[in-house]
Amino acid sequence: MLTDRAAFLDRDGTLVRDPGYLSRASDVALLPGVAEAIRRLNQAGIRVIVVTNQSGIGRGYYSEEGFRAVQAEIDRQLECDGARIDATYFCPHDPTVHKCDCRKPGLELYRRAAADQSVDTAGSWFVGDRVSDVEPAHALGGHGLLLAGRDGTFDEPLPPGCQRVEHLSEAVDRILRGGVVAEAPYRVAVLVSGSGSNLQALIDRFADASAKPSVNICRVISSRSGNRALDRAHEAGIPTAVVPQGETADWLGAELSASGAQLVVLAGYMRLVPRELVEAWRGRIINVHPALLPAFGGQGMFGRRVHEAVLEAGVRVTGVTVHLVDEEYDRGPVVAQWPVPVLEDDDAARLAARVLEVEHRLLPAVVAAVADGSCVLGPDGARWTRPLTPDDVFRQ
Repeated sequence: MLTDRAAFLDRDGTLVRDPGYLSRASDVALLPGVAEAIRRLNQAGIRVIVVTNQSGIGRGYYSEEGFRAVQAEIDRQLECDGARIDATYFCPHDPTVHKCDCRKPGLELYRRAAADQSVDTAGSWFVGDRVSDVEPAHALGGHGLLLAGRDGTFDEPLPPGCQRVEHLSEAVDRILRGGVVAEAPYRVAVLVSGSGSNLQALIDRFADASAKPSVNICRVISSRSGNRALDRAHEAGIPTAVVPQGETADWLGAELSASGAQLVVLAGYMRLVPRELVEAWRGRIINVHPALLPAFGGQGMFGRRVHEAVLEAGVRVTGVTVHLVDEEYDRGPVVAQWPVPVLEDDDAARLAARVLEVEHRLLPAVVAAVADGSCVLGPDGARWTRPLTPDDVFRQ
């Protein structure tokens, strides 16, 4: 059943500056506000699908490989700002010699995209700076939003049921405020093993579904049954699962995929994540550790052992690290850290309590930053589009 809607976007003149037959990756320049606009569509759960006429291929001005290099550069620039295009479809034909239904305003690419991406064109949005970009909306039951061109004027004539907007940001405002689709929450799965105090911190932070960013803890998966973490999840009405005896990467992968999770959080999960799962979810699994990695990390370094090692080493500052998960314990790239002083009269219990309090603050703050795009995760690390502040971590 097709239930998802999409924003079908033109490319040249809508997302990037159009010099005429854009053919070199070095010439790619996103238009102002485009990355933020697309990121807002991503966060609202609206599929972003580019449909573009590329007759320069058929005319021999550039190759299909050149087109794909340009598209890869667009994707790269968007990714740097936490935005993504879900799929791209293009017509390569020269209209002077090849009559086809894939060239806009033909409907073939839209129908193909709808089938491939499981979206319904009825109620979807068709956005571009040419009439041919928005004409398909009427035939397919969608909404057309015609952008002003580079010179500030609109293409003519305005098709039936189409509205004029100045730029893509205004188009996205119309889409999100039109009452057709509510902004979808960011979906997070949490892996646990014990008491689940960090899970509770996440539950408390994101309990108000109307708060921004909206985060849904969609699944809690425990390495064992009968622990307090599962009780906390049940009390909050969160679906749970327990890793079966002889757990495999396939089982965990299927469970996470079924949950619809966009991010996996290890919150006191006491097993090494299988290598196959790390590879499949690389850049989308984070862990919280009670020290400033790379110090006091690695296999066997958890709980009280970490704090005893800190005290034995005589360091004056410890802290909390949130990091991406890779194939080894506590080795993945650091996402965020926060310091905790070591006091003269500290023992392991007192130090652990102060560090845990910061864990309960830092982990939800990082999840919120990932959800709202302030922190962009990737396979090789994290990029912050704005600094993490004490107000983010210690909000009331």
